[in-house]
Amino acid sequence: QWKQLENLYFREKKFAVEVHDPRRISVSRRTFGQSGLVVQTWYANTSLIKSIWVMAISQHQFYLDRKQSKAKIPSARSLDDIAMDLTEMGTPKVSKLVTLEAKNQLIMASNGSLISSGSQDSEVSEEQKKEKIMELKKKEKLLQEKLLQKVEELKKICLREAELTGKMPKEYPLSAGEEPPQVRRRVGTAFKLDDNLLPSEEDPTLQDLESNFVIHQKLVEAAKKLASEPDLCKNVKKKRKQEYADAVKKLQEIENSINEYRIKCGKKPTQKSTLALPGKRIP
Repeated sequence: QWKQLENLYFREKKFAVEVHDPRRISVSRRTFGQSGLVVQTWYANTSLIKSIWVMAISQHQFYLDRKQSKAKIPSARSLDDIAMDLTEMGTPKVSKLVTLEAKNQLIMASNGSLISSGSQDSEVSEEQKKEKIMELKKKEKLLQEKLLQKVEELKKICLREAELTGKMPKEYPLSAGEEPPQVRRRVGTAFKLDDNLLPSEEDPTLQDLESNFVIHQKLVEAAKKLASEPDLCKNVKKKRKQEYADAVKKLQEIENSINEYRIKCGKKPTQKSTLALPGKRIP
């Protein structure tokens, strides 16, 4: 029925009719607050689809005009009154057709809809528009609250990074005129390699392996200090313990590579990681 019509439109070679069916609940809510929207589609060449659409628009307009006329016609009228009304309605009808034609010029050749054609949408009331606006405002409020929550989470992450590196990251969100907070770097996570600690080998390959071992040894020490910090929550402490265990494993793999290369070159293997980490277990 025409009163169930939501929209008529065509796109290229597609003609569609959207109607409300109270007996059917749509899976996806295509419009705000409406769940019974059903879409029927047909396909043909563009010129035929547009012609069908124009006829459908005209038929819908006829339905609206007829409905409006019925509301205005009184129950009992004389023939003279009817003749007078028909005479008076002649001029407005012509101007209305001219206006409709002018509006149709704005419709592109490849697409159009019921609303763009200038026809009245009998189902869209002011109350429905208000409901849609209210729902949009609710969604906007929820999005703003979620955005504020994410901003606070980003601030905490940036502060944590600043404690570890001593430098506030540029991603830290600042309001207009706000200065970034001063953060003291957490002691115990920084280390510096002394040139004397790096082994000196004649073999360049062995020299690279030994240097890599020394660097990862310092990384293991830093990971151990982070995992041993007091007042850590359970999840963070568990994560740092795992990072420390991974660092120790990586250090052992580097030592194994060194020993394999030393044996290949006719040299004795070493046990550096065992000697360097006597108490590697974190309570």
